[in-house]
Amino acid sequence: MEAASGAEGQWIADALERYLTKERWDQWIGTVATTVPDTFEAHARIFHPVGGHGEHELRWADVARAKGTRMHPEAQFHRLARTELYAQVDIDGVSQTRPSNGELDQGQLVALADVLGAHTAEHQDIFQAVWVGWGGFEPGRGSIPTGPATKLTVAKGLREYWVFRGTVEELARPPWFDEEAGRNAQPPNLAWPADRSWCLATEIDFDSTLVGGTAELIAAVVHSLDLEALEVTPAGNLSSEGDKFNGPGR
Repeated sequence: MEAASGAEGQWIADALERYLTKERWDQWIGTVATTVPDTFEAHARIFHPVGGHGEHELRWADVARAKGTRMHPEAQFHRLARTELYAQVDIDGVSQTRPSNGELDQGQLVALADVLGAHTAEHQDIFQAVWVGWGGFEPGRGSIPTGPATKLTVAKGLREYWVFRGTVEELARPPWFDEEAGRNAQPPNLAWPADRSWCLATEIDFDSTLVGGTAELIAAVVHSLDLEALEVTPAGNLSSEGDKFNGPGR
């Protein structure tokens, strides 16, 4: 693996930019189409697990059943769990850690990388991009590869990423893998193959990950026993106010 030019991901920035114009900003910000390109046949949303880190791990559907709410593609965790935004959730008298923002956990990342690898043409370079705001993460530092590194700028400069060129195997186990902790020390915020046949996006403020790709790939993601995922549309609202089924007073 090597650090690469941010220009490798400019196609993603260009696709999102169409929805981030002054005229469309208020309507589209926080949607699927402003997070992952809308150019794919289908899209899936992967819900980051509840708990973990030594706690019993739950799915969002488990929380919905416990709280009498509705699980659906645009669900927002605080609405689903009937808590305040960013609060923990109490399930049967036990406080559970809310889903993590901005990163997939290792188990999900491995499972997703396996699905993506099975739907990627052989010998494809795989690019992954990591948000520059994660403390201490930059090309050439520690085990992080160097190369012709320049940043990828997305959403009018709202997000900047370091880009790396590697293999599909390195998606879940890059050079900066934390051997002691047994996990990827910094999961990708964006990832895509050289042929642009799919794209993964984990927005730093979202507690879920989006994937765009062929209908066949998205079906495999949604039906994976190791992932909790639902199909979404480009217009799907993933903002904190986007859950219309589990809103206040419901």
